[in-house]
Amino acid sequence: MVETTSQLKTIIRRFRTELEKMGIHVDRVMLYGSQASQTAQDGSDIDLIIISPDFAPYSQRERLEMLGVAAARILESVQANGFTPQEIEKRQLMPFWDQILREQAIAV
Repeated sequence: MVETTSQLKTIIRRFRTELEKMGIHVDRVMLYGSQASQTAQDGSDIDLIIISPDFAPYSQRERLEMLGVAAARILESVQANGFTPQEIEKRQLMPFWDQILREQAIAV
């Protein structure tokens, strides 16, 4: 569990930096789940949606692999999913992700 908002921001910044090193230039980071609703318990992970045009040539599986590598490199429990701005704008998302973005996700 992340103890403070400052710690959470630091972890997200480190995660974003790792993605940049991997050639993924991040447009936006959205936080959802227990960290966003401030109901996190011990062992809660950090749920993120990463929006980047650099995800365009990659399958969902490849995106998850890259995001998992970035999380492993910072040694934090980050669960992230990646989408392109076009997928968001054209609503080319599964209903679950569309609902998360509309109702729960907050920009960080």
